[in-house]
Amino acid sequence: MRLAELAALMQRTEGVEITSYLAADERAAKQSGVRISHAGGLISWTMKSTDNGFLNRALGFGTMSEATGAVLDRLERRFAGAGREPRIAVAQGATPRAALRLLERRGYAPEEGTEEHIYCYDRRALPSPRAVDGLTVERVGPAQAAEYAKIAFASFSERGPWFRGIVEALVRRRAHGRSLSAYLGRIEGVGAATGMLFDVRPVAGLGNGSVVREFRGRGIQTAMIAHRMRVGWERGLRIFFGQTQNPASAHNLEDLGWRRLYTEVDWVRTT
Repeated sequence: MRLAELAALMQRTEGVEITSYLAADERAAKQSGVRISHAGGLISWTMKSTDNGFLNRALGFGTMSEATGAVLDRLERRFAGAGREPRIAVAQGATPRAALRLLERRGYAPEEGTEEHIYCYDRRALPSPRAVDGLTVERVGPAQAAEYAKIAFASFSERGPWFRGIVEALVRRRAHGRSLSAYLGRIEGVGAATGMLFDVRPVAGLGNGSVVREFRGRGIQTAMIAHRMRVGWERGLRIFFGQTQNPASAHNLEDLGWRRLYTEVDWVRTT
């Protein structure tokens, strides 16, 4: 599979994961002014209640979509209608040069500090990590949504209380079918870690990986990653997606044989 084709699958998976969060609670999404679009082959979303770039951007230009002026025109109109400046997350090294040249001609340039590292696992066999003493991993459903969100929030508290509510809503409403599975790791029965698996065939997307501070340094995150990989593998999925800015998380992925496929950087208009 060519790099651009694999990047398109990765960006599609990323889009599904982020969209799942934004649309988890319909009432909250409406109050926040969330708008999601798949027009032109891209995935894009805007959020009226925040100017956070991660929550106001587009994915897939030149990978999922054609890299044409018409596609870019349509995207710019969509952002203008939402009162936002256009922002496009570009898969550096995987997006065709013609797409980058078009962006440059239209006044776009990479924005420093927006890097997201995209990891892929597509080896012929699963890794074999060491066992973690006392760790059990269970799939949770709606009844455990509040407990799951509490533990996840402990690692992502900087995102604010709204994030805890979104995670709880997502688990409560969707973590009971094939498209989304949520897992809670316990050490001797105490909640210690979380992780989600998104079934975005042919890709298995990993997300929401967290470990409570007091339990870090024991290999729990690595074990949680490996557990979700086994679940995906048993479903017949052979391509795995991961995304991180955290060096420790990147190290855990690499220890299991994942490779950094590309770094995603936001391109914004500078002229």
